[in-house]
Amino acid sequence: MKIKEQAPFSTTLNKKTIKVLEQFCKARGLKINHAVDTALINFLEDEMDKIIIAQRQDEEVIKWKKNGS
Repeated sequence: MKIKEQAPFSTTLNKKTIKVLEQFCKARGLKINHAVDTALINFLEDEMDKIIIAQRQDEEVIKWKKNGS
């Protein structure tokens, strides 16, 4: 994923989390910004999926027939 537009963002993290993040990125040749951005996107997508699943859990289920059944 190539980021075309960037904006500054600041937050406070646990010192141990930062140390692990730095070690992880260094060992894999990653930029910390990329790792954090990717992790945040994945987290947000997962949380949005959970909302959709919860909203649809009471919908009628359509059973699929296999070919020839």
